[in-house]
Order: sequence, then structure tokens, then C-alpha cells
Amino acid sequence: MKNQFRKIYTQVNPLVGLSAKTLRLYCALEDFRAQTDTLEKPKWFRTPNRDKVLEKVGFSKTDIDSGISELIAANLLLIQNRNCDQWYCLK
Repeated sequence: MKNQFRKIYTQVNPLVGLSAKTLRLYCALEDFRAQTDTLEKPKWFRTPNRDKVLEKVGFSKTDIDSGISELIAANLLLIQNRNCDQWYCLK
């Protein structure tokens, strides 16, 4: 029964099913996006020195990689490679 409710809530709000570290990562990426916000849609942004900045606030490389995978699986993050840089779009 719990799994059914979780599945329903996840369909309404995909953030419900995420781990605490992934939620923190999502918020950190929101901060990156806010710093480079433009009027373009969808709102693509890049995160220079992403790993170094996130490590300063307590994320390991494994946390970052697993969190990004979890966000992609939840359909909350898109990634594109442009000119050897990764660009992100949060949904």
C-alpha cells in the first residue's frame, strides 16, 4: 500500500521519490541555474567547476554522479554536450 501511494505522489511531484542527497543536489543545480539565468527557453545552463564547487559543500564525486543519474531517471534533468561542455536543463 505504501508503494502505491509513493508511486501516485511521485507522478504528481517527482521530487517525492528522491533521496535526501539528490534533493540537495537538485537545489545546488537550481543555484547554478539562478546565477546564469537568461530569457531563453528551455533554461539551459552550464556549471563551471561543478565537481569542485559541490565537493566544498559536502558532495563526493560518487554523490554527484548517482544524484545526476537519479535526477535523469526521474525526468527532472536533461544534459547536452556542447563544445566539450555539459549543459543542464532542470524541469
